[in-house]
Amino acid sequence: MDKRTKQFLRVALLAVMFVSQLNTIAAVIMADLVRLFPDASATAIQMVMQFGMIGAFPVTLAIGFFTNRFRIKPLIIIGLCAIIIGGLMPLLLHTALIQLYISAILIGAGQGFMSPLVSTLTLRHFEGKPRERQIGFNATFATGGATIFTLASGVIALTGWLNIYFLYFCAVPALILVIVFMPIGEKPVPIEAAKKEKVPFTGGAFVMAALLIVMFLGYVTFPINVGMLVDAQGIGNAASTGLAVSIITVVGALFGLIFPYIVRIFKSYIGTFTCVFGTLGMFVVVISNSMGMIYFASVLLGFFFGSAVAGTVYIVGRIAKPAHFGPTLSVTLGLMTLGVVLSPIVVNGVTPMWGGEGSIGAFTTSTVILGIALIAQIFWGTYVKKHYPEKHDEAASPAEAKAE
Repeated sequence: MDKRTKQFLRVALLAVMFVSQLNTIAAVIMADLVRLFPDASATAIQMVMQFGMIGAFPVTLAIGFFTNRFRIKPLIIIGLCAIIIGGLMPLLLHTALIQLYISAILIGAGQGFMSPLVSTLTLRHFEGKPRERQIGFNATFATGGATIFTLASGVIALTGWLNIYFLYFCAVPALILVIVFMPIGEKPVPIEAAKKEKVPFTGGAFVMAALLIVMFLGYVTFPINVGMLVDAQGIGNAASTGLAVSIITVVGALFGLIFPYIVRIFKSYIGTFTCVFGTLGMFVVVISNSMGMIYFASVLLGFFFGSAVAGTVYIVGRIAKPAHFGPTLSVTLGLMTLGVVLSPIVVNGVTPMWGGEGSIGAFTTSTVILGIALIAQIFWGTYVKKHYPEKHDEAASPAEAKAE
């Protein structure tokens, strides 16, 4: 791929990542939905966010199948169209939770295409330091977009919770940029003509997926519970909730810029780095009694948020063969959504078992869950370090470096 084409690809990838986490805006209206649907349980309200992951799960899991049969550009276009349609749907249909669930499923299905496809293109077309930089930029634009949209949604929600869905119009420019700038790419080689291999992806994908499931079982408690916690304690409103969630994405965006340097320090232990901040962030929420402490917890969780997927993509680049990047990311990120989907069910189910109550009980349970993930990541990092040593000269070739 020549320099000009690669620059066009960068523009398209970053445009996609900028709108890839639009569903985070729903976090600011959880308290509004509780009042709007008083007969619904807390879990039923939280599922307005979680159904997005239910929509994303089958799509993300099938990405490996899709990329072996179709060009990636049309798949990304389909995903963006699903996000736009699903995001604007509540403006017309919003009188029942089931309507919001359907909207979330469509949005989630669209987002299911985004991260694994962008990550696959990144691993295919960038190597060495350029790859590390692009992974960092992808994370920065994803979290940066989430920051802007969440901040805007918190303010917009004060004028009426339904108005936040107008933000989905912002996905239209991204769709246009993809159509104009993203190269069409090569047509996948038919399976019959490709070299057959016994295993289409490394078994390490399942280990990483299991770790991500546990990590997001704990983390998702924050975006879906912080609004209700703030409202119950009387220390904030939709705007302050939006700010709390936005701080996570701001820190995550900034982290994306320094990711290449962080990963060179922690290498195979990048997952351990992630879980340290996730566990500390949840613990701070448990002991919080003011928005200041909530904001501090958001800063800590921002490091978790910014490094979780980016770190996973880095590890995939170490343990998988280039031909297996797509399937490996499909399995890893696809199964990860189980953690997001099951989080309120597992956390709300486990919390009463030890006598916990309300949002504080949920955050305490999540702290323990992330602590378990932290211990597991230490063992996994040690295994990766031993069995998948980093290449000594992973920098791009002189020609590729010049193209960058």
